[in-house]
Amino acid sequence: MKTKIIILIYIFNSIISDTTMPIQTEVYRLDSHGDIFSYLPPNLDRTKKYPLVMALCCTTGNPQAEVKTNGWDKIVLQENIIVISPTYNNYATYSEASYIKSVIQDAIKRYPVDTERIYSTGFSNGGALSVAMVSKYPKLLAGISAMGWMIGMQDKSSSYKIPFLLIQGTNEYTEKTSSGSMAIMNDEKTALKDLFSYNNMKEKNITPNYDQVPYWGYTPDEKESIYPKYLDYDIYGRSSTKKDDVLWEINRFYSQEYKKPLAELILVDKANHIPHDCNAYFAWNFFKGFKRLSNGTLCEI
Repeated sequence: MKTKIIILIYIFNSIISDTTMPIQTEVYRLDSHGDIFSYLPPNLDRTKKYPLVMALCCTTGNPQAEVKTNGWDKIVLQENIIVISPTYNNYATYSEASYIKSVIQDAIKRYPVDTERIYSTGFSNGGALSVAMVSKYPKLLAGISAMGWMIGMQDKSSSYKIPFLLIQGTNEYTEKTSSGSMAIMNDEKTALKDLFSYNNMKEKNITPNYDQVPYWGYTPDEKESIYPKYLDYDIYGRSSTKKDDVLWEINRFYSQEYKKPLAELILVDKANHIPHDCNAYFAWNFFKGFKRLSNGTLCEI
């Protein structure tokens, strides 16, 4: 694919607007892991099928707070999707994957879920667990996103592909290379290499160059720069700060099989390891371009 870099600078007004529509919430348990919180569109119609997003919290995080602080409650109302945020051992990743799968399987029985449109997302440890889900259950999800942390894949042998998105702050667990350029942390370097290889994208054969492309090391096919309006929260949702002057740089990577980008890497200027309530907007905008058929084939919508 011919590389095309497009720089667009503009103010992105009101990414997520306030709403007073009532959201349906349910709380239940499957086992000793603890409460599972589901967020449902108003007037859920059981004759229809709804996309499902698993929203996985960070280490020591609160599932309910992280739905709010990443903005998923608003996306439920705006996009008519189901979001489920389970309590889990949020110090663990691969060892919790089977439990998260059981939560998804239960949700399919409990709610009218579109099984071709199931996605996983998470802040910090939740993002790492989303990668683990792909590694262990390659046909289950149609896309993943991570905010602030990813880990490598234990099994990259599958022939299935997975759309992936990473949102990363420039002050968020980044480090200097020997030449003085900035780069993401080693876990994320491994994760990107694994995911590019898993998707058989051209980047799998490229050695990251952090002098040429700070933080990521990979030259995107397309780049967009925006200034969204959003709230920054602490991880418990107890305090917030309005933002409208922060640069968000969206780096898109394409595969020959698809018109939509198969990977997006978003860099947030001067951001620390905290949730932003527009995370869900960017993640859903990315997710909704893909579905996975029952035979495992990834298709564009």
